[in-house]
Amino acid sequence: MSESIPGSNNSTNASKPPGTRFVVSALIFVAIVAIGIVSWKLSAVLLLCFGAVLLAIFLRAVAELTAKVTGLSYGWSLAISLVVLVLAMGAGLYVSGDPVAEQLTMLAEELPRSWEKTAEKIREYSWGERLLEKLPHSTDDLPLEGEDVASYATDVVSSLTGILSTSLVILFLALYLAVDPATYWQGLIRLFPVSKRERLTEVLHDLHEALRWWLLGTLVSMLVVGCLTTLGLWLLGIPLPVAIGVIAALLTFIPNIGPVLSALPALLLAFVESPTMAMYVAILYLSIQIIESYLITPMIQQRTVSLPPALTLVAQVALGLLLGAAGLVLATPLLVVVIVLVTKLYIEDTLENKKAIR
Repeated sequence: MSESIPGSNNSTNASKPPGTRFVVSALIFVAIVAIGIVSWKLSAVLLLCFGAVLLAIFLRAVAELTAKVTGLSYGWSLAISLVVLVLAMGAGLYVSGDPVAEQLTMLAEELPRSWEKTAEKIREYSWGERLLEKLPHSTDDLPLEGEDVASYATDVVSSLTGILSTSLVILFLALYLAVDPATYWQGLIRLFPVSKRERLTEVLHDLHEALRWWLLGTLVSMLVVGCLTTLGLWLLGIPLPVAIGVIAALLTFIPNIGPVLSALPALLLAFVESPTMAMYVAILYLSIQIIESYLITPMIQQRTVSLPPALTLVAQVALGLLLGAAGLVLATPLLVVVIVLVTKLYIEDTLENKKAIR
């Protein structure tokens, strides 16, 4: 026999007049809209913070590995890891910095000339002439003299300054998060009711693990793709293989779109030599992507979430259009966050009712 208990939630909800329920629903709706508007206005700051979180996860992973190997405390392991990373980057720049910088400069000078030569070959065909007429002529918009040159130089310096300052902010935020992650972790958990904190702690732990393995796997993919691209282009005799390999490695961070963009410089330089060489370069890039997609990516997804290619592409296009280059770069890790949260908090807790938050 079941009886309603006086003062219970059911009787309280039933006793609320319709007007009160409407007001509560309206306030919740207004709060959601307000949060959405504030998040949109602060999207650049939120993306910056998310980038800092990714860097902090990487630093923490390196520090934990150092602590496991050396037996030192986490603090000392983090300090040693930072020193080793800085020294390794410095040594890498000292050994290969001049050749890489020199090849990147030469690539920037060679690509426009290669495009002109390629355009001349394309114009030999009727369809090529029509195609080139529809393409924008970017060289017409370049500043050539006087105040235009000074304005262009000012814009370039301003952009570089902005990139440098943003990088420093991300670096310092990541260091603060990596040095004392528990403070921020526990502070976030305490924003929720006590009854929900245990489950939210589990979800955040799973989210941290998914992002950590995705990030480490992506870094491995970048290294493999960069080395294979450089070696393959060098064997084919394509000019500036190191510079193009560096570009390929960096753009591997952006799946789907990045590999296509990284192939364009190599294909352009190869097409100047011959269409056959361009075909060889295309086969090289396709082979490298097959290795990355069918060997490296499955190993990553064993420890993290599975990212459907179509959903990843949609997320990249949407965030790229809405938030620009930063949204495009961070679209994939943001998708990892969304998939983990939806799986844990909605599918498992709501639909399957495995660990309902009460």
